[in-house]
Amino acid sequence: MRNWPVSALSYGQKKRVTIASILVMRPKMLILDEPTAGQDYRHYTDIMEFLKSLRNQGITIVMITHDMHLMIEYADRAIVFSDGHIIADDEPARIITDAGIIKTASLRETSLYLLAKRCGIDDGTAFVKRFIACEREYRR
Repeated sequence: MRNWPVSALSYGQKKRVTIASILVMRPKMLILDEPTAGQDYRHYTDIMEFLKSLRNQGITIVMITHDMHLMIEYADRAIVFSDGHIIADDEPARIITDAGIIKTASLRETSLYLLAKRCGIDDGTAFVKRFIACEREYRR
């Protein structure tokens, strides 16, 4: 695809080309707005694993996203804004299991949080953390 005109690329391909063009400059930080938008599951996973490898090489990755699964699975820290103000700065599992934050920021409840609630699990945060840890271990 190297010789294709940019206009012939899909939305997801354009995103990947954009990230590649920035990496040529060897940045210390990448700020990405919805990095997985327009990606199918395979490309979503590929791009996130690639970004994780960049993080492991010392590049700071800042992502703006509405994708709670992406945040839970890949972020170490989440900052939630509402009406121009920071309303939370915490671990992703704590963010998505806090009903007040979810309501204030108009976030969607994740299926993991709903499962914990429906099963009567008192510590939804611990449940989410364990689930994500198990999922990561399984994928290795």
